Amino acid sequence: MMDEQGLHRRASTCDAESRDHCHYAEKMAEQAAEIALKRFSVILGVDFSDMESVADFREGIRLWRKMRKAADHGVVTLFGVIAVALAASVWAGIVSKLNGGH
Repeated sequence: MMDEQGLHRRASTCDAESRDHCHYAEKMAEQAAEIALKRFSVILGVDFSDMESVADFREGIRLWRKMRKAADHGVVTLFGVIAVALAASVWAGIVSKLNGGH
């Protein structure tokens, strides 16, 4: 069900006797959600009512995602280089021993 703000709401499950209690509980839940969102936005440094601020935040997230992926690829490359260097050292040692080296 959609309300006047275009938000999806569940259908009322309250009976006639507890309708006031349910209305109060829904208002309290909405207030708690608004407070949580405000605190969350302060922690993140984003003003969710300002679309430019939200766009900057999303751009920052995309940048961090790209940096994390690049770092992941860098770690894989580093381990590959170390493995090749280790294999080359072992091979050089084997060849050295076979040729009578010390």
